[in-house]
Amino acid sequence: MNVGAGKTLLIKGPASVKLVSGSGKVFGYALTQKKPLFVRDSRALPIFTEVGMEVEVSLGEGSSVEVVDRDTIPDDWKALVTQTVRNHKKIVVMGGTDSGKTSLTTFIINSLVNEGKKACLVDLDLGQSNICPSTTVGLVWTTKPIPDLYQLKAELIAPVGFTSPSFAKEYHLKRAGELLGYAIKDEGYVVVDCDGWIEGKDAEEHKLNLLNVVKPSLVIFLGSAQHKVETYCKDAGIEHVVVSKPEYVYKRDQEARRRLRESSFRRYLKDGTIKTIPISWLRLSTIPMEAFNVEGNPLKHMQSLIEAYNLQNTTLPPLNAGSLSKNRVGILSYLFDAEERCLGIGLVGEVDNKRSTIKLYSKVETIPKKLVIGCMLLSYHGDELFVWTTHPTS
Repeated sequence: MNVGAGKTLLIKGPASVKLVSGSGKVFGYALTQKKPLFVRDSRALPIFTEVGMEVEVSLGEGSSVEVVDRDTIPDDWKALVTQTVRNHKKIVVMGGTDSGKTSLTTFIINSLVNEGKKACLVDLDLGQSNICPSTTVGLVWTTKPIPDLYQLKAELIAPVGFTSPSFAKEYHLKRAGELLGYAIKDEGYVVVDCDGWIEGKDAEEHKLNLLNVVKPSLVIFLGSAQHKVETYCKDAGIEHVVVSKPEYVYKRDQEARRRLRESSFRRYLKDGTIKTIPISWLRLSTIPMEAFNVEGNPLKHMQSLIEAYNLQNTTLPPLNAGSLSKNRVGILSYLFDAEERCLGIGLVGEVDNKRSTIKLYSKVETIPKKLVIGCMLLSYHGDELFVWTTHPTS
């Protein structure tokens, strides 16, 4: 396929693109002939060519390709990275769902590393996280440009347990603060990608509290700024700018967002193994206990979650605490070492009360010292089977 000079090839995944000749860039990342570009399902990437290019395109089910007769990166994005971003070491990107936040964050990070700078991405988007499993926040340092943030993998993750901060606002802020504490220990630029929850009084208040935790020197709003957040920036002396939403943004429905979450879970569960661990080796807790600082019984929490699943799925054979592993499903859980550092995720299966053991499916090889049991039921393949939002604490 030939694309003329000054044009953009828009690819909606799942798809792959191989550069044959010429040149092309994705958010400042230069394509090479040696390495194909993979576009994930439910994602779209723009490849702009100044001189023209020939590419081989392979399209998967539901994918598409379109050629646009111009560069689709907004001009104010280009001005932002050349005139403003380099003067700020701590940057926050805010915008609603499907506003182009991830695209802008990628463009900013690539602009920094292309100038030889070191950049830290702090991903606070629980539902559509790129570098860590959904329901967690994370950070990663990079010195190389990337076409998709998903190609990065978090060096540090912190579980929140839900796919939106609305369920645990204070806990989300606490975890964000912990990540920022690690990020500022190193020299470099910190770019914070927020979640897309911006509608309503609670969302606006949460963003204000988040800025108070992060303490950025630059806040970038996509499309428009929340009034109270903009006022806060003015009063606090924080530079803030509003930039355009890109004209071509892939709008995801609930099903597409679910597929992205499942892809994230799959990435961190694939090739896992089942371990049978004595309960006496573990400090057991639950997300409600951790997030809301309440007492609780982790094993009873498991049983209550399973009962809630059975009530909602009356047409399916009921599950019980002794049949999860046999059905290749489990309760999303978070593994910690002795220093309370999160090692990754796993799925808690059956509990053997006679032997006092618990089965855990995970690709984390280390036996955890602490296991925090969450509020979602997943298959070993990462499929979302049930999300519990009532959260009894006992």
